[in-house]
Amino acid sequence: MTGRPPELSGRDEALLVQGLRHGPRSRGNLADLTGWSRNTVAAKLANLIHEGWIQEAQEARGDRGRPKVLYRINPKAALVLVARFDADVIGCALCTLDGRIAISEERRMQGDLTAEQTVAELDNMLGRMTETSGVPRVLVRTIVIAVPGPVSGMTRTVPWSRVGVLPADLGARFGMNVVIENDANLMALGMRMEFDPCVSLLFILVQTGIGAGLALPGGLHRGLAGWAGEIGHIPVAAAGETPCICGNRGCVAGIAANPALMRQFARPERPISTVEHMERLVQDGDTQAIMALREAGRNLGEAMTGLVTGLAPDVIAVGGRIARLGDHVITGIRESLALRTPPALSSQIRFAACDDHYIRLTRGAAELALDVMVDGRAG
Repeated sequence: MTGRPPELSGRDEALLVQGLRHGPRSRGNLADLTGWSRNTVAAKLANLIHEGWIQEAQEARGDRGRPKVLYRINPKAALVLVARFDADVIGCALCTLDGRIAISEERRMQGDLTAEQTVAELDNMLGRMTETSGVPRVLVRTIVIAVPGPVSGMTRTVPWSRVGVLPADLGARFGMNVVIENDANLMALGMRMEFDPCVSLLFILVQTGIGAGLALPGGLHRGLAGWAGEIGHIPVAAAGETPCICGNRGCVAGIAANPALMRQFARPERPISTVEHMERLVQDGDTQAIMALREAGRNLGEAMTGLVTGLAPDVIAVGGRIARLGDHVITGIRESLALRTPPALSSQIRFAACDDHYIRLTRGAAELALDVMVDGRAG
């Protein structure tokens, strides 16, 4: 890495970088994409290589057997700080533009933080990681903050009680672009990169609450005020009159999120206080625990019915700690969707368990950061 991250010098250069977002291309490919002459493309590529934005990749065999050079985005052109807020943990990672983590750190939150305390903690963690890794702080070009719950408004602020309302002027405070995004959205974006760009993907995240990310061919679908994908607040029959933090009753999160599952797993002689304890029961083959997971999947499937029928996603991915426990939840979701959606649809949907959802989150965050750096907008 150089001492200072590169800057795109104009719209033409940004268009070329955009053309390399989905993999290496040759000069001829880029000429066809842009409509420019090969000489024009070659000159602009040389400029981008000099600036550090792109680099030559492996040579490919041409149509007549002659090798041709491919070009790709330089993943080390800049770094991205990815920060995530879980129920009681702040996690930070510095990653390259392809989502590879260079260094990471976690800190447990002691109670609720004010917005000012949150900003100070992020700044401290960034300082420690750059010092430990020996990376110049100036190389960090964008901060992506992942939060549970809806992210509202054009200013991308989040009204979330654990950290207060994050200020809209975070970019000015850190001296770089700052993007706040829903965590399930980032995971959906990161996982969709493993499929063809035309694939639509619905990512279901089961943790303290339940959310969904919608990664469509045109980008993320956030909906009105960021509320798209908040499926944890869809009522299901089995939840009855169970109260929910949203103010309604009968939401699926009340019977299928991690806290509800731990209550279902517990017995007077066997209290359950952690997700790790729940995982051990399933891994040990506890029949009641396994059936509880499958029933949670059925309830999730019921909540998802309208969304799945309306969107007809190519892929449904399930992430969170429960994704490490086999296909029990996915099996339950399949069963519900098979009963409630047209067979011609439910039989074709692909399902995937994502047991490393934080890796997908980081990849999605890097992709979103590139959107900001190249296009000036987030997703």
